[in-house]
This record gives sequence, C-alpha cells and structure tokens, in this order.
Amino acid sequence: MNMQMVGKSTLLMLLASSSIWAVSTQVVKTKDWGSGFCADVIVSNDTSISQDWNVSFDAQGIITTLWNAQYTQDVNTLETKASGVSWNKTVGANQTRSFGYCANVKPSSAGELKVTQTQEDKWDGGFCNRVTVSNLTAHDLDWKINFPVKGTIFTLWNAKYVQNAQDLNTDAEGTWSSNVVKANDSISFGYCADSPVVQVVDVPVVTSEVMNALDAFVLDIFSAFDVGFGGGYSIPFASNVANEKIWVSSVNLVLDSAIGSNSYYSNIKNFDAGAFDTLQQSLKNSKFLVYWLTDSWNESWFSVDKIQQAIDAGYVPVFNYWYFGDRLDGIPSAAQQQKYADDNKRLATFLNKLKGTRFLILEPEFNKRSIISSVDNQHQFASILGNAIDTIKANTTDVYFSLAMTDTGSRGVYNLADKCGYSTCALGDKYEWGRPSTIYNDLLPKLDFISFQEMIAQFSRDPSNSGTWDNPIPIAYSNDDIGVDYLAQRVTNFAFFLKEKYNKPVFLPYIAIATASWTDTNANQKVEEFEIDSIGWEVEANKVYEDLASRKDELQANGLFGFALMALFDNPQHDAGGYQYFMQNEYHFGALKSSAQSGVDIASFGNIQEKGNIINSVFGVTP
Repeated sequence: MNMQMVGKSTLLMLLASSSIWAVSTQVVKTKDWGSGFCADVIVSNDTSISQDWNVSFDAQGIITTLWNAQYTQDVNTLETKASGVSWNKTVGANQTRSFGYCANVKPSSAGELKVTQTQEDKWDGGFCNRVTVSNLTAHDLDWKINFPVKGTIFTLWNAKYVQNAQDLNTDAEGTWSSNVVKANDSISFGYCADSPVVQVVDVPVVTSEVMNALDAFVLDIFSAFDVGFGGGYSIPFASNVANEKIWVSSVNLVLDSAIGSNSYYSNIKNFDAGAFDTLQQSLKNSKFLVYWLTDSWNESWFSVDKIQQAIDAGYVPVFNYWYFGDRLDGIPSAAQQQKYADDNKRLATFLNKLKGTRFLILEPEFNKRSIISSVDNQHQFASILGNAIDTIKANTTDVYFSLAMTDTGSRGVYNLADKCGYSTCALGDKYEWGRPSTIYNDLLPKLDFISFQEMIAQFSRDPSNSGTWDNPIPIAYSNDDIGVDYLAQRVTNFAFFLKEKYNKPVFLPYIAIATASWTDTNANQKVEEFEIDSIGWEVEANKVYEDLASRKDELQANGLFGFALMALFDNPQHDAGGYQYFMQNEYHFGALKSSAQSGVDIASFGNIQEKGNIINSVFGVTP
C-alpha cells in the first residue's frame, strides 16, 4: 500500500495539539480514489507522563467508517473529535497510538463555489467558453454546478453535463478524474455551442435520462479494467474446398452459443470443434472488439446488425481509423485533406447506423516522424484531426475519440541515457513519449481518452537503414537489445506517463508480440525461410502476457482501463510481398497458431493451438 504523509501546508496534513496534554496527531493518507480516501491517524504523547488522549482535527471529508477509536463529527465544518476506546485510551510517555478512518469528499453546496465563464473563441453562429469552478472553502469538494449557456452545446470537455432544452441552463459535474476541486483551488472545463440554436439533421434526439445512462456506462468502462481482441470483423480460414475461405465473425466468436457444432464452420480445413468451443468461452470474458478502417475501407466489410447485437450485449466496438497509414511525408496536400474530410462524413454516416457506445481511434499508429519533427506540423495536423472529430461528433452520438501514440524510442536494457527517465531505457523513453505533446495538447479538449500501442518482435526491418520496399534490410535483436523481459513494466510506465501528462483515461487498443525468431546463418542480410524458427519467441511472448495479467490492478491504478490483442490467429498471408515493417514475422502476431504454412496457405487452418498460456492469461479469468 502506498502511504503518503502530507505536509502541513496542504489539505491532507491534519495537525492538532493540546497545551494541557501535549498530545498531537498526524494524519497519513493511505488510499485515494478521487471522491474519497482512507487515512491513518497517529496520536503522539510528547511528554514524560502517561495520559488518556482525545484529539480534535479537520477530517477533510465526511467520515464513513472509523476504527480503533470513538468519534463525533460536525458534517458541516468537518471538525472531528476522537478519543480512545477501552483498550487504547491511554498513551504512554513518548509513545503513540493510532486509529484509522475512511471518508467521502464533501459534496459542494450553495455559496461554496464560484463559477466564472471566459470566452475563448467566437465566430458567426457559435462560440467556445472556458468555465472555471473555484472552491472558496478550506475543504476539498465534490463539485456540481448549474450555469447559463447562451446557445446549444455541441461539445464539452473535462466534465459531464446535461443541458435543459428550454432555458439552455446546464448542469455539470466532474468526470472520474476531475470530480474533486481542492481547497482554495479551482478546476476548469470548456465547451463550444451554437448560437443561435442550430438543429443538427439526422441526429437522434437523446433525452437526459439516456445521456446519463450512457455516461454511466462509459464511466464504468473507464474506471474498470477489461480486455478485447482484434484481427478484423471477419477472420478468414482455409476451406476444405481448395482456394476458398470461410469467414468467422468476431461477433460470432463472442455471441454464438457453440461455434464448434455449427455446420458452416465445420467446413474449415482441419476444423477442431473442441478448440473453438474452448476459445469461445474465454472470449466471452472480453469487452472490446477491435476493427481497422483504412483509407479504402468499405461498409460492406461489416455487418451493422451483427455489431449492433454485440453492442446490445455489452461489448464495445473499437474502430482504428488508420486513414493516413504509413504514407505521410509531411502535411497532407489540400486535395488529400479534402478526400479525408469526405471520408469523415462517410464514416459518420456509417457510425450513426449503430446505437450505443463506440470508440474511434484516429491514426492508431501515430508514428509519423514528418509530423512530430516540427511543432508547426503538429499544430497543422492537429487541426486536420480536430476537424475530423468535429465532423463525426456533429453527426453521431455516443462516439468517444482518441489518438494512439506509437511506443517508439529506445528499448535497450543497457541503454542508461538520462533522457529516457528510467534506470534503463527498457523501462520506457519519456523523451520520445513526450515528443508528440503539441498535437496531443491541441486535441486534448476533443479527446475522451488517450491511447498507445505496443508492437515488438525479435526481428524486423532495420529502423536505421530499412532498405527498399521490395528489398528490406533486416535486423535481429537479443532479448536485452529489445527489452522484451521488461515490456509489461514498460506498458505500466507508459500508461502512468500518459495519465499524468494528459489527465485522461488510458487505453491500449492493440498489443502484438511476434512469436518467431530469425538468425542470419549465411550472413547475407536476408530473411530466408530456413533461418526462421516459428516458435523461437513463444516463451518470451507468453511471459509478457502472464506478467500483464498479474499486473491488472497495478495497470488500472496507473490509468489503464484495458488492452486488446492485435490478432487472435496467425495469418499466413499477412506479409505477402515482404514489404511490412516486421517482414515475415507479421505471420506470427496471433495468440493462436495452426498447421497452416506461413506465406503458402491462403488462411489459417482450423486446428488452432494456443501459444503457451496467452489466451488463458488474457481472457481466462473474467477481468
């Protein structure tokens, strides 16, 4: 348990003394969940005489439970009086006694908060304001306010709100991370509104009751820890008929009662019904279903009805909107930006066919060095992405937005560079993680959560000399070179870094650990099939997922509300052509393998086998 003694100058140091008995108290905070906390109170006798103790102190919250003492509290002033019980009422000379309590932060009431609004932007027909909520008391307060708005709010950040459709007055309160305003301090949130009121076409009317229910659902997601998986809406398997594929829907994997007894799937080549049934039971413990949208995405790739069934059953679809991919070498041209804007509208139309909570992650591999290398480019690209969010948000409901940072930077165990910010760069690289901060800060009011991704392999293209499209130059790493044994801790550190920097919930929408290894036995700088060990890194991958499973509580405490596997199944055609960054190791990103031959068979076979204990580590126990 992380125990923190808080200084006298802060709210959490509670010091009381008596000139008669010379008994003092120190309060040490032991747990804090935003809207409440627990603390230990140490009663010290600084004299040479044993005496019965009683103390008075400001508890800084409304006590819900107290042990090892008897007490009374004024819930208005929070002044609390405590004295010992029969077995500890006496404190010896120069000795201490202790008791503990848990308390809720006091709800705000009239006169305790000051609310001010400052206009930050204005245009013909709309405006943006910043609202500052100041705590005028000496206590932390769980705040809730009502304030006037001269228009219809179309976006609001860093708070929850409900607006009255008649008088436009708005109720607002903090989110899970901003619900408490400290004593004699302030918090702020912002909103943009249409003025005069603009009726958005084709957007369903959402009642305050429905909005509150959806908010509660999303807050539950952000405050819990869940897992999920990707690999596409429909996953291909080789058929018993040559050159044909059988497609398995991710929704079927979580909703069907028994896929093993379904006659359609029995036509999968080497189909193992028992293995699929076992997999299904594990996947029902998931929450997130991850789908990818490239610049050429097509609505026909998805079944709206099927995805809606999954939403209705409590699953959350996550759309990785990988529009710009790896192709940018600078700010998109005006023509490219227009095509992107047109695609935003097309995507909004598609998303609006679904009802319920959906996550949309823009640029899920934000590793665009041509953008990150220039502050001006970051500002410009942020504007492009911000317009995309505004377009989609104006034409949908219940879509929550993020931008996923790529975990770049050093991973070497023996790299001890100060700029990494850790004892070894294998634990993280704060310098690289901080480089995209301009674009994230620009977009922060529009982002509901922050994302990052992890992809790691024993061999890949050489990042310092990657070669050409058709003739890549490979590099192989030792475990210490790539820091695989530190990856679970690195994930924990990255989540905490993002939470502290941006004060938003954090998500890992996909993690991939390729399970093959390569040794250049003939020293010709080419990856050849006879040099690849298809299971060479299975042990390493398995250890990472087992470590992540054991750290669930720590990950959650550090801001992470979940992660998803990039792929369930190895795809024997994923690197056809040899152009991908991880080269032939792209065949080995799945958590399950089959007897299908990499680069030869058109899709996975049905005799699926788990790699080590990965599936059970991630899904075996309900999060």
